[in-house]
Amino acid sequence: MSPFPPLLRDPPGLALVFAGGAAGTAARLGVEQFAPAEPGQWPLTTLLVNITGALVLAALLEYLASSRVDAELGRGIRLFGGTGICGGFTTYSTFADEQVMLIRDGHLLLALAYGGATLVVGALGTVAGLVLGARIARLGPDPVRSVEPDLVDPDVPR
Repeated sequence: MSPFPPLLRDPPGLALVFAGGAAGTAARLGVEQFAPAEPGQWPLTTLLVNITGALVLAALLEYLASSRVDAELGRGIRLFGGTGICGGFTTYSTFADEQVMLIRDGHLLLALAYGGATLVVGALGTVAGLVLGARIARLGPDPVRSVEPDLVDPDVPR
């Protein structure tokens, strides 16, 4: 038995999560700097970031589950894209902070509406991502058919 926790026994996996997380966090920072939330206003940027992240993560995971992607490659894609990029891009902490600030500043109804919209639209985004991921997986090669071309006998008329 190794004295290290499972996380530290997988340096390549940890590196994938780290690299993806850095990319996702940088992307979120860019989006939030481009369209910052105004105090006392609907935090649209964070809502869109979290909904997009839910949709992309669900699509990615459904695609990996529904396609014939090699297990090790799929694990790497999931760690880099799912845990890393989507995990770094989405932000529960900013959502919670915005909720606290809205309530603190006397915008209780707005905070409740924002919280409810995040949950409902996030769930709808997840369902849409699952449908999208399954459709993309179906666009790939048919896993039942052989990848090799059909042999054609030149002596047999078609």
